[in-house]
Amino acid sequence: MTQPWSGKKVTVLGLGRSGSSTAEYLLKRGASVTVSERDGANRQTEVDKLKALGATVETGGHSEQAIASAALIIASPGIPPTAEVIRHAQQLGKEVISDIELAFRESAGSVPIIGITGTNGKSTTCALTSHILEKSGFSAPPCGNFGVPILDLLEIRPNFLVAEVSSYQLHYCPTFAPKIAVWLNLTPDHIEWHGGLDSYIQAKQKMFSNQTAANYAVLSQDDPIVANFKPPSEVFPFAVGSNLEGCIQGAFMRDDYLTYRIHGATNIVCHRRNLKILGNHNLENVLASIAVAALLQLPHAKIVEAVTTFTALEHRLEFVATVSGVDFYNDSKATNPTSTIKALEAFGDRKAVLIAGGRDKGTSLTDLVQAVKKHVSHVILLGEATERFARAFDEDGYRNVTSVSSIEEAVDLGASLQKGPVILSPACASFDMFQDYEERGRVFKNLVHTRLEKMAPSR
Repeated sequence: MTQPWSGKKVTVLGLGRSGSSTAEYLLKRGASVTVSERDGANRQTEVDKLKALGATVETGGHSEQAIASAALIIASPGIPPTAEVIRHAQQLGKEVISDIELAFRESAGSVPIIGITGTNGKSTTCALTSHILEKSGFSAPPCGNFGVPILDLLEIRPNFLVAEVSSYQLHYCPTFAPKIAVWLNLTPDHIEWHGGLDSYIQAKQKMFSNQTAANYAVLSQDDPIVANFKPPSEVFPFAVGSNLEGCIQGAFMRDDYLTYRIHGATNIVCHRRNLKILGNHNLENVLASIAVAALLQLPHAKIVEAVTTFTALEHRLEFVATVSGVDFYNDSKATNPTSTIKALEAFGDRKAVLIAGGRDKGTSLTDLVQAVKKHVSHVILLGEATERFARAFDEDGYRNVTSVSSIEEAVDLGASLQKGPVILSPACASFDMFQDYEERGRVFKNLVHTRLEKMAPSR
């Protein structure tokens, strides 16, 4: 049964997508909602909409009244636990949760949630899992950190909610326990937000801590941190590189065929060449989605159909166009070195021109430099990270590097070099030059398409 919200005072911190969605959801149920936004610039449309629905909206900072009067506080995933407003709320004894936690409480088990987390690959796995379920006749929209905010979909009561769940959201999830929880991998990221690697790992593990033996944990056996984790739920392993042939159940590779075993039966899905998405990292994502499908006992033929028809998501090693014989790929979602390394490895022996740089996260570049030396014919750098990246390449003897001042220059140079496919895979955040990685990817694609149009013969 859902909570009686009528008159209950709730403060929503942040006017982003999840914050606006949460406020609307609670307003419709009669809650007294205050939305508190630190910035507020370029948010007038959201402000006007929420005020029209009956919310109190404050911008330019978080007032004492907004925090002290709240019976419950729902935080935007962008607000770190070290933020003054969070510390103050906790000092006052206020419960602070995320929209994912709220959706779980509100669903009360009536809509099974499949939670997907990991440093990389969450969105692709979320989209593919949804695709398999939809092909099998279920309503199972992707949501959460990817796609539509989860509370927007709770009202329609789909058969499943396939939720991408970030470590930010999990930090504010004290009771969340999805029916099936998927953990893809763990590499250092968001360390500053969490205050350390251990805290980052603990946030990921929170998705499993409230599960029971009636729930399932789909865990990568290729990642040592994930593989060594022991959840309270039943484990269904998956792996590309690790040998799972002896396992009672699991999803794995057998002679380049994607395979799964469950209830004593071994099922071959397809050969890796039948996939429409590139790279070993995507094999991991597909196997994780197959594992979920196996646990839900979806028809084998539907699993095969869905897996072999699924195409790359926007901004994730997405083919853009071929211009003057040069293939362009948009991998703007690669905001850390590990993601970029996986993108480069997806091209095998085919060397590429890499466009990288942006707002530096300060992560180690050692592995990236080695991957570049093996897979890249030329590096084009831009943004705030240029100096540190260039120095790292130079110190290791890789000097096929050019710095540019704009993404337009990067596209033009990449095309003129004629030294292999051009991949925008920045290994950095986008905020020095763009609103987010999506804007960066769209600008890149528009520039490529503009070049293609210029090459087209006039009629």
